[in-house]
Amino acid sequence: MSDAEERLRVLEAVLEAADRLADAGPVSEIVDHAPAECCRALALDRCVLSRIDDGALVAEAVHVADGDAAAVLGALKEAPVRLGYPLLEAEMLRRRRAAIVPAPEDGDAAARHAFAGVMGWGEHLAAPVVLEGRVIGFLHGDRAAADRPLAAADRDGLQRFAAAFADIFERAVLRRRLRVQRQELRQVASWADARTSELSDGAIDLAVERDAPAGDEPVRAQGGDAALRDLLTRRELDVLEHMVRGETNADIARALVVSEGTVKFHVKNILRKLHASNRAEATSRYLRLSLRHDERALP
Repeated sequence: MSDAEERLRVLEAVLEAADRLADAGPVSEIVDHAPAECCRALALDRCVLSRIDDGALVAEAVHVADGDAAAVLGALKEAPVRLGYPLLEAEMLRRRRAAIVPAPEDGDAAARHAFAGVMGWGEHLAAPVVLEGRVIGFLHGDRAAADRPLAAADRDGLQRFAAAFADIFERAVLRRRLRVQRQELRQVASWADARTSELSDGAIDLAVERDAPAGDEPVRAQGGDAALRDLLTRRELDVLEHMVRGETNADIARALVVSEGTVKFHVKNILRKLHASNRAEATSRYLRLSLRHDERALP
């Protein structure tokens, strides 16, 4: 096979591996599967994915064709590698290109080859993982078969795989962040809707409104325990007091001059905040707290 044909074969294998990795799911699964997909694409026997943490390389995931990957990963995590001279990876931080690292010729391999103390590297590949213009980690891999030495096509293939992994990892992280943001926005919207309903659904009374605070002081419910006032809004306390009397949602809606749907919304929030599964449990919680309040008020 010519060099051009070999490069094309490796490129196709890397693209297929990237497609599989993109379908792996959440961020943790992408990280865990990356070394195995790298080995599959480049016909490697071992691969280590590491991250840069405070100037050191820390192993994140490992694939070992013949061996206990979990044990190897545990040993690597106990031996983080400082990124500094004479480590070859320290120079690769600047060049940001993959390389074929030759087998060590002396007994000081651990000083120049990352993870050599655990992996016992001979000739192997190394490539930086670059994201947003900075190196966030490394991929290392080797091939045990002596009849298949590493070639330029393998080096370039690892470079492409590292770039593909960085893109897939970034997209997965952004998707996760968007999900978190959406959940937070829903919570804010729910809170704002509850506050708005208090402003728009309450009946306006001349005497009550005249004596109401001007707005500098928060409005507090007149009855009930302080713990309830801390947990529930004024409108939720109103609804809870009607619930304690055994009134239905329709009864409460008529008494408070609001829609039945608004009452249901408040009841749902009350049950959630009181950690109650039904109205009876919420009533019991209310009575217990009120009883404590009354007992403290006795002379």
